Amino acid sequence: MNRRRFLAAASAAAASAGAATAGKVRAADPAVRTFPVTGGTLSYRRFGETGPIHVLLSGGPGLESAYVDPIAVELSRERTVVVLDQRGTGASRAAFGDGSQATVAGAVADLDALRTALGQTRLSLLGHSWGAMLSMAYAAAHGNNVASLALLDPGGPDPTFAKAFGQIIEARLTDADKNAADATQQSGGQGSLRAILPGYFHDHAKGVAYAAAMPQHYANADVSRAMFADISKHYDVNDALRNATIPVLLVFGTDDPSRAAEAQLDALFPRATKVMIPDSGHFPWVENPTPFYAAIRTFLAKAPPPG
Repeated sequence: MNRRRFLAAASAAAASAGAATAGKVRAADPAVRTFPVTGGTLSYRRFGETGPIHVLLSGGPGLESAYVDPIAVELSRERTVVVLDQRGTGASRAAFGDGSQATVAGAVADLDALRTALGQTRLSLLGHSWGAMLSMAYAAAHGNNVASLALLDPGGPDPTFAKAFGQIIEARLTDADKNAADATQQSGGQGSLRAILPGYFHDHAKGVAYAAAMPQHYANADVSRAMFADISKHYDVNDALRNATIPVLLVFGTDDPSRAAEAQLDALFPRATKVMIPDSGHFPWVENPTPFYAAIRTFLAKAPPPG
């Protein structure tokens, strides 16, 4: 498979993988709530009505947030979890508008508007993949407004991890995966994303099943393109977070392509709590949920409360 086409597909898949489990929990969805932002209105869903409020940010950018619903459902047993539909996705799709707000700075501003709408002074942020990068970008801009950061299978503090991220995925794919991805991409389809998803998993067969269960519409490609372009130019939190004292949790699967960013994040957050989830890749709540949820609960129990 052409390396340039593969890396493009891998980047797009980072914005799409994960939606497969959404349908299993949608029946319990809470009501959609809205709040104003520059250029429109964004939506969020609130899981649970007791305990401290935690904001859960999905990956992408451009991915429908439903794929992290299993995390929200599980943690809402004892906490309130707010899942944001980021600009241009889900119930917030119309807010994409002309795309001028689809930037890292725009996403940070949207998150701060959510904080105001929730009546919170300090946020507890849980972010998966790109959602972890957005969490770090928010902390870099508004550190006094952050109680804690739970960075789940995170991207790095700048874009330099992305090449190795894609190479790790490529190395795990079978020839059949690569051929299917290449053929579909050449024909202009999106099946190449499904074809490379097994490279995100510890268990290839689970990755194949996960990809097969993905809904037809799982991401907004316009958001992905706009955000990736801005990330490449304007995302770097190293200087802002180098001496941060915010409590940080780093969670990686042992076979997680996000480990391409591990050394950078270890250096940036030397006092972070780091937990490796065995026998899992980029979606540990799918492959090995028990230690994944235990890591989050243990961290949140010790972290300063949001509010």
